[in-house]
Amino acid sequence: MFVFAVGFLAALCLFPPASRGREEARERPLPAPVLAPPRPKPVVGERLSFHGRWFGIPVGYGWIEVKELATIEGRTTYHIEAQGHSNEFLSTFYPVHDIIHSYLDAETLQPLRFEKVQREGQYRAEEVVTFDYKRMTATYRSLLNKSVKDIALPPRVQDIISVFYWLRTQPITPGRPLMLDVYSDEKIYTTEFKPLKTLTLELLWRGTFPCLLVEPVASFKGVFVRRGRVWIYLSTDERRIPLFVKVATPWGPMTGLIDRASLADSSRR
Repeated sequence: MFVFAVGFLAALCLFPPASRGREEARERPLPAPVLAPPRPKPVVGERLSFHGRWFGIPVGYGWIEVKELATIEGRTTYHIEAQGHSNEFLSTFYPVHDIIHSYLDAETLQPLRFEKVQREGQYRAEEVVTFDYKRMTATYRSLLNKSVKDIALPPRVQDIISVFYWLRTQPITPGRPLMLDVYSDEKIYTTEFKPLKTLTLELLWRGTFPCLLVEPVASFKGVFVRRGRVWIYLSTDERRIPLFVKVATPWGPMTGLIDRASLADSSRR
């Protein structure tokens, strides 16, 4: 995973099918956008599952879930799990099975621990990262080659999973970017979240939703990282549900569409 944004999508957007020959999502202008104040904290039990395509072809599935409250080094945390898996078609030539855990401090919503098991084609990675905010250091440990590395932390930092919940809790105004540092693969990426506009989004078999369109743009040591572009459509209500994701990558376009069961469950929370 090269940029936090693409890593984030790897966790969410490897996905079973929508419908052949039909457009998954259509934008419509929203004359009077209303952005409700966001929820300040994650909701335990929330599970968001996604279906996705690459060049319009179903390639897998993924989900992200607030599993429980857990204790890490005496601190209460939100235990977040994200998984991404290739379907039978993609697995014949490029199997993907990724599992990521992030533990967010319940008060600050900053990560205390990050775990990743990554299986993508022939590539393998297993790692644990611990965040020490007294020393302002993240310690990376590979469980495969036993290497250890310390990374200096900036004051405000998230990992590729916790950033998703940070974004959903922020007061956002279209046209006013948000800045944040994000840890990914032993590096810190300064990331600008651009709230582009509000609109109405028609989703296949799911309905019509007022949305906020956000584009994250990452840079490393001042140099933009442009191996992929991501656009995230968030609901404008307090839940800030990611309804649809578009990704432009060197390997072609990908899309991620929330499943209907997740929408129904979210409406009850």
